[in-house]
Amino acid sequence: MATKLKTIWTDQKFKIACSLLAVVFITVSVGALFESYWFNWDYLANTNNYLESAELENKVLTAYDRIERVYNFYQSEENIRAGKAIDPDAMDDYKWDILAGLGITDPDDMGVSTEKEMLNDANFWQQYENELEAQKKLLINEGLYQYERQKKELEQTQGLSYVIESKGVKNSQPKDANPDDLLNRRVNFTYNKGAISSSLPSIDKFEPLSYSVDPDFQVVIGFDDAYIAQREVMYQAERLEFIWLMSIFVVFFILAAICALLACISAGQKKDVIGISLSPMDAFWIDAHCLLLLGVETIVIAAIVFFYDQNFPRAVMLMLFAVGAAFGLNFLLSLVRILKDGSFGERLLFLKLIRRTWKFIKDQFKKVSIYYNDVMKGSATVKRFMFWAILLVVLALSVQVPILGICSFICIIYLLYLGGKKAKKYDGIRDGLERIKNGEVDYKLTGFDGALGELAEGINAIGDGISLAVSEEVKSQRLKTELLTNVSHDIRTPLTSIITSIDLLKNGNLNPEEKQKYLDILENKAHRLKVLTDDLFEAAKASSGNIEVEFQAVDMEMLMTQGLGEMEEDLKNSQLEFITQYPNDLFVVTADGRLIWRVIENLLFNILKYAQKESRVYIEFSKCDEDKTGMVVFKNVSSQPLNISPEELMERFKRGDETRNSEGSGLGLAIAKDLMTIQQGELKLEIDGDLFKAAIILPLAE
Repeated sequence: MATKLKTIWTDQKFKIACSLLAVVFITVSVGALFESYWFNWDYLANTNNYLESAELENKVLTAYDRIERVYNFYQSEENIRAGKAIDPDAMDDYKWDILAGLGITDPDDMGVSTEKEMLNDANFWQQYENELEAQKKLLINEGLYQYERQKKELEQTQGLSYVIESKGVKNSQPKDANPDDLLNRRVNFTYNKGAISSSLPSIDKFEPLSYSVDPDFQVVIGFDDAYIAQREVMYQAERLEFIWLMSIFVVFFILAAICALLACISAGQKKDVIGISLSPMDAFWIDAHCLLLLGVETIVIAAIVFFYDQNFPRAVMLMLFAVGAAFGLNFLLSLVRILKDGSFGERLLFLKLIRRTWKFIKDQFKKVSIYYNDVMKGSATVKRFMFWAILLVVLALSVQVPILGICSFICIIYLLYLGGKKAKKYDGIRDGLERIKNGEVDYKLTGFDGALGELAEGINAIGDGISLAVSEEVKSQRLKTELLTNVSHDIRTPLTSIITSIDLLKNGNLNPEEKQKYLDILENKAHRLKVLTDDLFEAAKASSGNIEVEFQAVDMEMLMTQGLGEMEEDLKNSQLEFITQYPNDLFVVTADGRLIWRVIENLLFNILKYAQKESRVYIEFSKCDEDKTGMVVFKNVSSQPLNISPEELMERFKRGDETRNSEGSGLGLAIAKDLMTIQQGELKLEIDGDLFKAAIILPLAE
């Protein structure tokens, strides 16, 4: 079943059948709708009961309106000829037309205060007496015509009987009509001094009619019962036919929609073809196709209207509609195939024209903008040139020397296009110098070539030098501030403990154990001050380079073994496991043995203070044959988070412990760095999370 359903969409006969049936069904549907137009469908669709229908309600009210106009408004031919049946608003409207032609719209224009005075100003309207009299005669003739027409229509209204009384005069149709008899009929209507009543419930709810001239006007209307019964039968027959036509319209419209939907589903599908197959017609632009379709449909509709006015057979009009429907369905199927193919945007001629036009406009604006930015914008040189050039042109024209003006204009164009860019770049270099002079030392001059390019590079180099000098000065000032802060803190802390202990010892109220305790504190803090002072002295000497260096061949393996042996007790008490990886061959560097040991000692003491307890410490030796250097690397895991860069860590008084609660002075790494520098070596630090690496690099001995 699924295979058959899939195959049917590619069947050409099925597609043609769906398309033809869609056109036929929509034509039949519209034909039924067109036939129902001949019925008063707004009346027929109103209700199932004729007595409640809008048709009967309209018939009764129309009859009353004609009676009121004939017997109450117009009254008689003599009354009309006397001008008593002229609507005052009609004359006022004519007067307003005259005033509008004169440009008079406000009472102030006529020197009066109200619009009523404008319309009743006898002196003003006297000059238009002939026009007003002619308009009055025109309205009288129109009234006579309407009076006769309304009377004739009353006489021709089937089943109508009425009795009226106006100003003591009675009229009736037929002559023997009796009000009581009329009120007993199934359909009746009464207007009595402004009050309305009727046997029809919808009319009985109406408000009194507003245009009665005489409030004493009375009328009783009744329709013959036999006529009403006849109309009831005809109404039901017409309603039944109307319902059938509307049913045909709905059913065939739904069938047409289903066939059109099936045609759309199968559109573009062909047997043994993957994807959507487009027809040659689909290559046509969609919007152009749509405009062509609108033109064809307009011609078809115009032809249908013409044939309708000329009373042509309805079959001819339906055939024309079928042609228009076929063209419309063809466009719909083409649009569906294009949408399925996903090429809708590519087949819009209007969109393509807009894109090309927009691209052209953007390109032109871009060229103008580039020219303006490159040549004219902000260029003082170009502005000065433009000023003198324009002044020259103006002077040339003012003294009637056109050849000079033309030459000046050509000169302007030539210099703008050929020399303007150079002038712009010259202004750019001058502006760059001004910005650097004003403190923007990081500003760079770019986009210059030739001699101007070399000049720009020189200016950029000057800016870089100034920027570097400023950065170094800022860093120096920061280091000085931090040095003073840290030194004062590290000196003040032991001094405070010493002063406190001395005060307690002076008190004399201490037992021997407490005295010994505070003496120990004094000794410890005094030693701490001595160490800090020695470190400061050594850091100053190392930083200034005021240390005698005796270069010699130093066996790093032997030096490391000897040093670790001397610190064996400290290493055992540190709860750290030291793992040393010695080289396979001789590892000799050129250095001062005493100073290099001081560096190694500082690094080892640094590890003992700040390494994570019960962790491993690695010491590795390696050589680099390319640059003939040897490197000793110390690796350990820090006990505190290292939220600091290696560069900052080697500054004086910097500690990995930012709280400064440890016993270190913060000078060990700084001293080690300076000692390595004066030995023509290098100290490198690396931080990877909590992993701390320190590498000392020295040239290998020859």
